[in-house]
Amino acid sequence: MPREDGLGYEPFSFAGRRHMRRIYDSPSRRILLFCARQVEKSTLLGNSAITHSCLVAGHRTLYVSPSATQTKTFSVDRIKEPMQTSEVLRMFVSSALAQNVFEKQFKNLSKITLRYAFLNADRTRGIPAWRLLLDEFQDLLPDNIPIIEQCTSHAPERWKAYVYAGTPKSLDNVIEYYRAQHSTQGEWVVPCDAHGGEGGRYWNILGEKNIGKKGLICERCGGRIDPMHAAAQWANMVADAPFESFRIPQLMVPWKSWAEILLDYKRYPRDKFYNEVLGVSFDSGLRPLTSADLMLSCCADVRMSSEALETYRALSAGQAIVAGIDWGTGENSFTVLALGTYITTRFRIFYLHRFDRDEVDPPVQMVKIIEMLLYFRVAICGTDYGGGFDRNDQLVRKFGPQRIQKYQYFGRMRRKVEHDPKLRRWKVSRTEVMSDIFNAIKRQQFEFPRWPEFKEPFAQDMLNIYSEYNVSQRMTQYSHRPDKPDDSFHAILYCFLASMILVPRPDIIAPLREDRNRGAVRSSYSGPVYQG
Repeated sequence: MPREDGLGYEPFSFAGRRHMRRIYDSPSRRILLFCARQVEKSTLLGNSAITHSCLVAGHRTLYVSPSATQTKTFSVDRIKEPMQTSEVLRMFVSSALAQNVFEKQFKNLSKITLRYAFLNADRTRGIPAWRLLLDEFQDLLPDNIPIIEQCTSHAPERWKAYVYAGTPKSLDNVIEYYRAQHSTQGEWVVPCDAHGGEGGRYWNILGEKNIGKKGLICERCGGRIDPMHAAAQWANMVADAPFESFRIPQLMVPWKSWAEILLDYKRYPRDKFYNEVLGVSFDSGLRPLTSADLMLSCCADVRMSSEALETYRALSAGQAIVAGIDWGTGENSFTVLALGTYITTRFRIFYLHRFDRDEVDPPVQMVKIIEMLLYFRVAICGTDYGGGFDRNDQLVRKFGPQRIQKYQYFGRMRRKVEHDPKLRRWKVSRTEVMSDIFNAIKRQQFEFPRWPEFKEPFAQDMLNIYSEYNVSQRMTQYSHRPDKPDDSFHAILYCFLASMILVPRPDIIAPLREDRNRGAVRSSYSGPVYQG
């Protein structure tokens, strides 16, 4: 560890870190660290990876963070530096073995692999792992987590382990969901000796009420308390759960001065103080759509009954019908089929179907989907590339590559939507295109079936989406809780993108902008400008 005076390094010690010993020694196979900033969670992940790699021959550790920058920083600060500065650890490595940013090899054939996964988990596929470390867990998309976890499928049962660490955001964020629904909700409880009698000591769970002018105080009597009191200990709020979790606020760490905490308390927005200092979720997530937005876009005369759909089948003889498919697993994520067409200049989604209950098996879904695409003479179908490799292949073999167009989300791109002929799929700037569709819905450029039929589950899927600012990516990120799917929205998005192959809509995806000095300025969109 770097010395406090900055003059070299010193061995890691639990002095002043008594609360960390239980986490290091936990026998739990699944650990969730619910942390404020700068409380040594990354140090713990690095020490865990190094220790297991040195002591267990052939051990495999996979570390994943949301961004390349975070992964590189972890690789240098938490793996490379300890290995270089420790005489003991240096004996386990050799210059003849791989020691690059994304892979660390050891003499006993152990290996630490480091990857990043923001919008998709492709970089983690096929990497065998015994111990999975997910850092900045709050910024990982919930749909990617099951994919990453598959890396441990062949791990020896004795060594299989999962450690997820992050800083909370909103109450809808993935880390809050895991803590609230799947963890022991561990808290560091600190006693106040001023209380006695029948009730005994008063035990404080550290939070805003414990912030005093000169230090940590008891929330009941206001007296000073010591976070490292001899009797302070971890206590689980839930007796039994898959993850053993630990919340670590800055209030309990010795290296954060009280003057800094008080300064942060005064100058930070309330949600940031709760997240960054207290390690507590705060409901600050914004909803891009409201029920009112969707209700205004619903048409009372658009029904999804068999009789009503006959109208659109007849319409397909002279007008293009398009489809969109978002593939799901059937567990908190469902396959959804959307069908749409243009009615004047509005894009109308006239049919939606979620495959759940007895329709979760892919073969059953394929029969229904092929039947609907044939029935409505669908001109183009846009599909989710990431979620259905085998099913997309079946559709391409049935309808041909021109009618089945695959779309894959990316973080940042030079263009919002562009086709890659080599990969035979479309690349989509996820946040920007989702924002465009949200705004188009607010402008009532989309039409949906009547509210009673659209409300559940399709409208609810769209209302489950929330936005948060991702510090590591420096951009807004749309996400949803793992138990609250958003599949209907993505099926609609793919449906609309497929329609743009026939009817381009630069007014939605790449609108003109106004310049105060030059007037209208055309965007970088270079395709057709027909507006439907």
